[in-house]
Amino acid sequence: MSSTVHPPVLQRLRHLLVALLLMLPGAAGAQDAALNVEVIVSPSLARMKLDRDLLRAVFTMRVREWPDGSPIRVFVLPDDNPLSDQFYRERLGMYSYVLRRAWDRMVFTGTGFAPTVVRSEDEMMERVRATPGAIGFVRKRESSSQNRFAPPRWQTLRLMTSAAP
Repeated sequence: MSSTVHPPVLQRLRHLLVALLLMLPGAAGAQDAALNVEVIVSPSLARMKLDRDLLRAVFTMRVREWPDGSPIRVFVLPDDNPLSDQFYRERLGMYSYVLRRAWDRMVFTGTGFAPTVVRSEDEMMERVRATPGAIGFVRKRESSSQNRFAPPRWQTLRLMTSAAP
């Protein structure tokens, strides 16, 4: 019993495969370019050095105090915000659903709290600026000569990269 694929069906499959291959990398690259994420902290933490491990511990709510003993206040955007997903994947190396499960588990077991969810990046910047010990993330802003040094509303942190042995 032999099966033959008709040329029009094969042609459609080929076009579909090419379209998928062209769409996926192009769409992901365009989205990543548009959604560069940076960590922001309250002005009182301007000199804080964060590496990926500490950042992950802060956003998973395992670390609740900064090294100076002040409490950490974590602000995040809603789970369905693409910026949240990108931040969790790129900066923390985690998926949003994994973080949500960890936060929910802490809340339901009474062992901790979930981060404060804000509605927008503007609200994120305002809350982080006004809250001592706060940390959050926003879309990376284009730097210009007038706001390159000491942004007036919040402080951006450069993440330290650990050298591989």
